Amino acid sequence: MTEKQKYLLKLFREVDEICREHNLRYVLAGGSLIGALRHEGFVPWDDDVDLYMPRPDWEKFIEICKTELPPDREIQCSEVDRNYTNSFPRYASTNTCAIHKSQIIGKDCGGEIIDILTLDPVPADDKEYEKYRTHMMIYSDLINISVGYSDRWEIPASMYLKYLLSYIFLGKKRTLAKLEKIMFSYKEEECDRYAMRWGGCPFLFDKDMMFPVKEGIFEGKKAMIPNKCSDYLIWHYGDEWSYMPPHDKREGHVAVCVDDLPYQELREEYMPKINKERLRWDSVFRKFYNMRIAKKSHKVRQDGLAMKARAVALDLQRAIDESGLKISELVESRSFRKLSALLGSYYKNQLSADFIGREDYTNIYAFYHPILVEIPDDIFYAAMLTLFYTERVSKAYRMLQIRKQWDHLSSDMEKLKEDIELFRKAADHYEFHRMKEAEQIISDLLQKYPGHPGFMKFKCRFLMEDAGENRIEAERFLDKALKMFPEDGYFLKYKADILWMDGEMQKAAELYLQVKNKTTNGIVWMEMDRFFRGYKSEILKSCEELIANHNKKEALALMELWSRLIPEDDDIQGALYLAKTVCARTQSEIEKEIGEIRAVIGTQMITPVSVEKNPGKSRKQIKSDRTSDETSADDVNKKVSDPSAETEEVKAPADIQVKVSEEHKMYRKALTRAWKRLGYSDELAELRTQIICTGEESELEWLAEQVRNRQFRREEKACAYKLVGDVRMKQGQTREAFANYKKALEYEMPSYVRTELYRIFINDLNDGSRQAKSFGKKTDITVVLDKWLDKYESIEDIKKIVQTVTVK
Repeated sequence: MTEKQKYLLKLFREVDEICREHNLRYVLAGGSLIGALRHEGFVPWDDDVDLYMPRPDWEKFIEICKTELPPDREIQCSEVDRNYTNSFPRYASTNTCAIHKSQIIGKDCGGEIIDILTLDPVPADDKEYEKYRTHMMIYSDLINISVGYSDRWEIPASMYLKYLLSYIFLGKKRTLAKLEKIMFSYKEEECDRYAMRWGGCPFLFDKDMMFPVKEGIFEGKKAMIPNKCSDYLIWHYGDEWSYMPPHDKREGHVAVCVDDLPYQELREEYMPKINKERLRWDSVFRKFYNMRIAKKSHKVRQDGLAMKARAVALDLQRAIDESGLKISELVESRSFRKLSALLGSYYKNQLSADFIGREDYTNIYAFYHPILVEIPDDIFYAAMLTLFYTERVSKAYRMLQIRKQWDHLSSDMEKLKEDIELFRKAADHYEFHRMKEAEQIISDLLQKYPGHPGFMKFKCRFLMEDAGENRIEAERFLDKALKMFPEDGYFLKYKADILWMDGEMQKAAELYLQVKNKTTNGIVWMEMDRFFRGYKSEILKSCEELIANHNKKEALALMELWSRLIPEDDDIQGALYLAKTVCARTQSEIEKEIGEIRAVIGTQMITPVSVEKNPGKSRKQIKSDRTSDETSADDVNKKVSDPSAETEEVKAPADIQVKVSEEHKMYRKALTRAWKRLGYSDELAELRTQIICTGEESELEWLAEQVRNRQFRREEKACAYKLVGDVRMKQGQTREAFANYKKALEYEMPSYVRTELYRIFINDLNDGSRQAKSFGKKTDITVVLDKWLDKYESIEDIKKIVQTVTVK
């Protein structure tokens, strides 16, 4: 998870807790639901959380939050705060900064948010829905000045003007209340549908699609998901929702985000420079003008696209004639690759958002007013069958719907449309564990459409789930599928499963490695990750046993393989570094591994000391006070220690508990092993890792005491003084740190420790001389010299140190 996702998860858990405690309904929606089903958490690039909540539950949620809202939180909705600038509610953080476009000149909370899109009950009568939608667009236009809503639906400008004048002369509160009375007048028990409260497009849902809720998993804990997830996701994203989109199709949200800064401070900085009244009136004029010209601009757009559609039809016919191929023969021989190439230009235009729209803010007009390229029935049927066979089922279904609405469907087309609906019915049966019904539908469809990859995958899933009883049938079907689709990762994954069952784990693992490169199906990825994680503890144990038995190369080979199988797993990657550290042959190789380990754990764990413990200091001052040779910007400041302390004296007393985090456990083991190989004793190596991974003052002082307890052992004196120096440097006590470093020079030490001390002193002398030279040109150099050389007793002392650390 990203840091933003971690914070959003915290907000979501707060909402979930309130809802569960008070028996309120919500469901994960949009990309958050895909994340729950495809990743069991966030979609990796997602930067928000979307929830749906029925209006009655939302109204109760508002009342509950008046007394039970956690600190630094706020409910955002126009019913509660008339300064709020969006039509749908949000659960917001008041001490962060994530200002969205609609909030640029607003007064509402501009922190991190959870979108809670209210589901308003709407009757089955479409006229009532259109009435709701029309008033929702006017409502949204009055609330949100940054975007125009009504012109996309060709709502009369006079209607907007009527409510705008009411807004100006009767007041915002009164005008919005009047609109809310119209829109929110329907009772849930009297309605069969919900309309999603969103100005972009208030989608309609059947009530049973959402409720009663089911339980899914989101980042390790239960979360409420829709009753009919399959129906919802297919409707919203198409039949291919489980596939990972290409990188250029992965969308985020636009907001001004500033870390460690409340949104109020940013607003105070830019708001005085903005002419708010002028922006508001410019927005009103733009909205009114766009409504006035909406019908004309839409007509011009449609006429232009109609001309383009005729050109596309002519180009397609010419391409077919020039190819010398017969469409009927290609369909009969199921040469869908050739057909797909032949129809490429037609698909590019006909399937574009310009021609058939999308159910989103920008393309909603085109969605309800699509442009159909007029081509003969046989070519259209071939084009749809090609989409169907090349796993673009939702595109084929959308085109069949449009053709039926604006033209006609032949019997073959009508049958294809019905079979797509059957396919979706099978997915619904599968979701509700009605396996026999689902399998029967798929078997019937496969007889009608032999070699259809989607149906074969479904069939393969059924057979593999019963592979214990029908092993031979499963293997035969899988072999048949791989002959037809040898590079399809979906089938390769099941082939690897069979190899694993047969005990050929090395072959299976090598095949699993190919799967992610040969399918973008996120469900397959998730199933593999879940499967591998079941073996994680066993693999980590095997790695450490191989190392203990001096089978270093075998341990490295094992972890290299598993680090590729589950590359996102922290423990597996840490164990890989443990094996690398053991196998390193030179000091420079060990140092390289240390650098990489610290880059990983340092990035994750760096946390400045809290402001409360440093009164009167800014964040920058606190951060600058905490620099040292061991713990600079790449080091970590989190309450972490290794739980595997080997001696009694490394245990914290009852009143000072070193807080242990499971995060980066294997990385810390690798780091400790590296210190051992570089000459530190077992106990001091353990303590050094804890010092690096600890930022709490009391813990650092306790660790310094543990290190000092080792100073009575002569062979450990140099290392012990060095580590006490590291602690003092981390605490910002530079003079005391260098006193310990100088003391370390008086004793015998491992060559690596001497190298470390050399770097500390020589770097300090080089940096200090450069600073002195720089400041000497601008101010009195004695101030700089006094501060720099204060930790050294005299010039003779410096010479002695240099001579000591440079001795081979």
